[in-house]
Amino acid sequence: MTGPEALSIIDQLLEQHQHGTLKTIQVAIVLQVWKRDSYQEIGSELGYEPEYVKKVAAQLWRLLSELVGKKVCKSNLCSMLENYQRSLTITDWGEAIDVSLFYGRQAELETLEDWIIASRCRLVGIFGWGGIGKTALAVKLAQRFESQFEYVVWRSLRHAPILNDLLAELLAIFTASSEGLTSIGIERSRTDAQVRKSLLGLLMKQLRAQRCLLVLDHVESILQQADARCSYLSGYEDYGEMFDRISAERHQSCTILTGREKPQGIMQQEGVNLPVRSIQMAGISIAAAQHILIDKGLESPQFDRKELIHYVGGNPLMLKLVATTVQNLFSGNIMAFLTEGTGVFSNLQDLFAQQFDRLSPLQQQVMYWLAINREGVTLARLKAEFLPAITVPILLEALETLKDRSAILLCRRCANETTDRGLTQQPAMMEYVTDRLIQEIDLEIIAGELELFRTHALLEPQAQDYIRAAQIQLILQPLVDRLLTHFTTRASLEQQLNSIYNALSHQPQEIIGYAEENLLDIFDCLQTDFPGGIAHHVSIHS
Repeated sequence: MTGPEALSIIDQLLEQHQHGTLKTIQVAIVLQVWKRDSYQEIGSELGYEPEYVKKVAAQLWRLLSELVGKKVCKSNLCSMLENYQRSLTITDWGEAIDVSLFYGRQAELETLEDWIIASRCRLVGIFGWGGIGKTALAVKLAQRFESQFEYVVWRSLRHAPILNDLLAELLAIFTASSEGLTSIGIERSRTDAQVRKSLLGLLMKQLRAQRCLLVLDHVESILQQADARCSYLSGYEDYGEMFDRISAERHQSCTILTGREKPQGIMQQEGVNLPVRSIQMAGISIAAAQHILIDKGLESPQFDRKELIHYVGGNPLMLKLVATTVQNLFSGNIMAFLTEGTGVFSNLQDLFAQQFDRLSPLQQQVMYWLAINREGVTLARLKAEFLPAITVPILLEALETLKDRSAILLCRRCANETTDRGLTQQPAMMEYVTDRLIQEIDLEIIAGELELFRTHALLEPQAQDYIRAAQIQLILQPLVDRLLTHFTTRASLEQQLNSIYNALSHQPQEIIGYAEENLLDIFDCLQTDFPGGIAHHVSIHS
């Protein structure tokens, strides 16, 4: 709450109880007290003796005490007015979570405060990877600024409510009755579109008449899965119309959206100096993450905790999940957990899978290639690796979306380097994508139906020796081991590989893709002779 806003509340109190208005010196005292100035400083600023200022202030404190029913003084003026304003706010927290334990995010809170309170943004988006803390931040934000609004309403879109149902529910809260809905409800001949138009019109009227804070959580639930453009689900396109009107029309309220993806249309309307803005959440700070691990009971050396924080990219939920695994299976030994590697963080599988499944096929291909490369890869190299070939604009669009979703990272240059190292993934994500790639290719080989096996190399052709060694250890060998568990004998596996080779030998090179090289690498790993016929190319593109 600002000084002018405090004055507005006091004016409302005086008017309500017919006590006139504040005198000029009282206005000045309130503004100076709000800045935490002493009576001495206020007197110097206003040109009055400190004792006179103190006397005038005391009279005002007594009056306010009578009006709010509690003692008001210089030291508690701010808190008393905020509590009074909060008591006037109508709240409906719906399915909002408890945030009594909240870690870090001070910078984000300050940015959002500036947007919502100072800049009076109409629509604010909080987007990021699953588990990154979007919902918790939105709850903390709404609680902090509850007193600045006449209404605070929280609704989850997790179960994808029909817009008309949501609008009817919101209007019942904002109007404190169903009066605004009755006239619509009795007109049975109206279509859903006509009802929606009327309901939306009533909502916008409320947002203009009253200062409302509306929070809509899990907006990704009304968006299409595996869609690069984040389009709305069929039947939910009218949400886009509502967001467009909230963004474009003049009103005094604010709507906060949280989600893993930014809805179609938001990007076109947002800007640093526009009433629509969004924040892309990254991992929490090292200091805040350390507190999470300590609260979970991990008293490991600070260096070990930092390694674990880096492993999950500072994702709060992942930290909590992994900390539980470290405690239960590794007796709190973080380095033992990190050394074990893939397969020990099964409690993260669902979280990663939910996010990965929402990516488009092209975005998934990018993720697979980043996992194969094991370290930062440049745009030019990524484009050269793609099969079938892809244009730079299409690849850039996929990369931009992945970066918006915090699925990929930019490797920054070291002090002695002049260029960035390219794009990569956080370690835990890279392990998940690698394991998923191995599983998918394993199934393709068993069925003899090749897709990823043709479009992605198990061993990157242009990789340096240390990267190639990592690819053998983390991709090729685990794949071969997995295949050997699915075939009763080594001979039966070799028979299946030979069958795949024979089928490929009748295909053009553009269909074969990386499959020939991958077969050769598997035969090498099995220490078995590769069938003759197709020459071994150093690079499929050469």
